[in-house]
This record gives sequence, structure tokens and C-alpha cells, in this order.
Amino acid sequence: HMEQDLIDAVIELLFYDKAEKSSIANDPLVRLLISNPDGNYDFTIVSAMGVITEGKKGVELEPALRRLKERRNIITVRADTGTARSLEYNAVQIQKAVDEAMQLKKPYGILGYSQGCPNALMAESMLLSGPPSQQEKLTSNGCHLACRQLLFSAANGSMHGPATEAKIHRLIVMCESFFKYQQGYCSRAFTSLVLDILTGLMDSAPFQKFVAGGGGTFLHRGSRAFWREAQHLPSIPTCVLRGVLEDHTTPESLEMISNLLTKAAGSNHHDSQVHVYDAVGRPVYTKNRNAKVLECCEMGGAIQRTHHWSPLNEEVKFVSTQKDAEYGTFMCAKDRHVFPWVDVNARFGFIKYEEVTSQSESTTK
Repeated sequence: HMEQDLIDAVIELLFYDKAEKSSIANDPLVRLLISNPDGNYDFTIVSAMGVITEGKKGVELEPALRRLKERRNIITVRADTGTARSLEYNAVQIQKAVDEAMQLKKPYGILGYSQGCPNALMAESMLLSGPPSQQEKLTSNGCHLACRQLLFSAANGSMHGPATEAKIHRLIVMCESFFKYQQGYCSRAFTSLVLDILTGLMDSAPFQKFVAGGGGTFLHRGSRAFWREAQHLPSIPTCVLRGVLEDHTTPESLEMISNLLTKAAGSNHHDSQVHVYDAVGRPVYTKNRNAKVLECCEMGGAIQRTHHWSPLNEEVKFVSTQKDAEYGTFMCAKDRHVFPWVDVNARFGFIKYEEVTSQSESTTK
């Protein structure tokens, strides 16, 4: 009886939608709590993190991935993606991580977080559309793509993108009117200096990398350009994790942009960065053959009561506040971002167990 009460408490704590809560609570398999057998999985993770990341040196989900290594002997290879870089640049870095993972001679899965999701999907598309030597990295017998996990996916863009673009256009018009009026009160040399500074700023490499690279992917037209040409493998299960903010799960540093997204989208069903209806494993605004392929691959996922930064801990300590500490905003369970994905794919045979001889050899080492 105490165990069943604990299940109800966990369901109430983790999940947001009432209908999904009821469906999960009434599932007999949930009540039985049948765990996977002990043993090591024949599996490797290739991770691609968000738009702001330290790439290979990042520590996103480090505790959960370490526990996964200790429990199931799963090694995680971090892709050396860059902050606010283009899909193509980051996809190449993910391909390099795939090459590194293939040296382990195990099937692998793609773990994408936020902007890392379109980066990872772009990498898969580039491999699949490449020569046979690249396609083999996805389909070979020993080392192949087994499954995908998309955390708070930004592959369909974010409402922050179009809203910010509209604000920038208005700001440019306002600045033009302001400077035209001030032109009569300033010398020609000062006017030329201001224009040169602005031109130099906008022509600089960091500005162009952000606007033409990572910034453009937040726009819906940027995501449509990606989905229009993308192609992905069928029969690869895709798990997603979506979240909805509540007052007690909203970090204080995300309150403003959360309210901005609510105002722009007309709905509060979001995690502060992406809307819950966009954070899925398939294209929402593009309908083509590949969209149908990914729709068949998507396994879905109940909406959870959490925020976009829930995979982070050490990285956000400099913005955490006393209120965040009191509510435990960043102390949410980290294992839920990885363990359910791996275990469910192992349960249905997409991830195999290592042979007993292999397990004993690794234990001896």
C-alpha cells in the first residue's frame, strides 16, 4: 500500500496534464513496477547540447550520465558544438562525435537538448544523404543509430525568434528617426564615427555567426528551410521530453522571458523557451515525406512539470537566487532526462545487453 501511494505521489509531482496523469496512474504496468534486468547495455550515447554550451568540455547532465555509466556501462561522447553557431557547423561536430563513438564498436543513440536537437537531426540528415561510407555510420550492423532522445526540442524554432525579429525591425526604424533628427546637431565627423562603429559591429564575425548562424535557427522560416531538405531513417524510435512551467518551477532568471513567450504565443504551455506543441520529434510547419517518417518514429511523451533549464545545475549557479534555492528549482531529478529513454528502448529490444563474457571482461578491467 505504501508503494502504491508513492507511485501516485511521483506521478503527481512529475506530470502536468490531468488526462495524462490519469492514463499513467491507471496503467497496470506502471503499478507493477517491473524494472529491467541487471546487466550492461551494448550502447553508447552521442550528446549534443543547447545553443549556449562549452561543447566537449560541457557538464550538462553530468551526474545522470555518470550514474548511467556506473549502472549500465554506457559511455557518453559529447559533441564539441559551439555557442550560437549554425546548424551545419554543429552538425559537423556531431559527426565527429559519431566517429568517436563508432570506435567503441557499439550501437549509439542521439541525445539532443534544446538547440542540440536540430543540430543532431541535421547531422543525421547529412550522413544519410552522403556517400555510402557515411550512410554506413547510421546503418552498419555493429555500430548504427539505435534511437533518439530530444529534450525540449527547438527543431521547430521558438516564438522568441519571430518576436525578437519584429522588435529589432521596430528598433531600427526608431533609431533611424532618432539619428535623422540629431544629424542637424552633430558634426559630420561624429556622425561618420557612429556609422563606422555600427557597421563594424554588424560586419564582425561574432555578430554574423550569431545572426546568420545560431540566431536564424530560432525563426520558423529557418526551421522550415532545414525540414524542407532533411531526411531521416525510418524505424528509429524517437523519445521526447516536454515541459510546462508553473510558479513554483520557474527559475527567477527565466521569469521575464517566460512572460514574454506567454504574451507572444498567447498560451502559457511552454518551458520558457519553446512551446509544448513545438517541442516534438517531427516537423510541425512542414509537411512532406520526411515529416511522415518522423511522425511514425515518434513515441511521444507525457508533458512534465519542469522548465527548460532542468538539465542544468553547475552551469546556472551564477544566476540562481535565494528563491530558487528555497523552491529547489534546479534540484529537480536529472535522471529522468536519460534513464527512461535508455530503459524503454532496452525493454523493447532496440538496445541490446552486452554478452556475459564482455561484462566479465569489463569488470576485470
